[in-house]
Amino acid sequence: MHRGPGGSGTEPRCPPASSRRPSTASRPGEAQRAGEERGGGAGGCPLTGPAKRFPVGAVDAILQDVLRGYLQEQPYEPGVCREMAKTIAEVIKARVKDLLVPRYKIVVVTHIGQLNEQSMQIGSRCLWDPATDTFSSYVFKNTSLFALANVYAIYFE
Repeated sequence: MHRGPGGSGTEPRCPPASSRRPSTASRPGEAQRAGEERGGGAGGCPLTGPAKRFPVGAVDAILQDVLRGYLQEQPYEPGVCREMAKTIAEVIKARVKDLLVPRYKIVVVTHIGQLNEQSMQIGSRCLWDPATDTFSSYVFKNTSLFALANVYAIYFE
């Protein structure tokens, strides 16, 4: 607890304003009202991070289980694999959301391709706060295909 001038020692210590995320409010006063709605505002601190960290280990297990379950015996067929990539992404997203981690936006991206003595590089880019945002990734291979599944967890305050 922070003891300021005349403080009793029970006031929560707020981080300096420079370490808070910028407001997305478009009109004056909206940022203050938004902070008050979230428990911040007059006399309190706005939320400064997740109450519960995102469970990367549990998501890793989900990725491994789903990719192996759907693709273990699947031969590479372009049309089937295109639809399978969409289905797998939806299943992964539903299972990650079942973990009930509040205030995280979940983005799932899957790629399935033919395994045929070639190489591939896949990149992604986004705005990222390394203190709160995270990701999980898993690569699966069988005799005829490879699959990559990425789960991005972006904290929304």
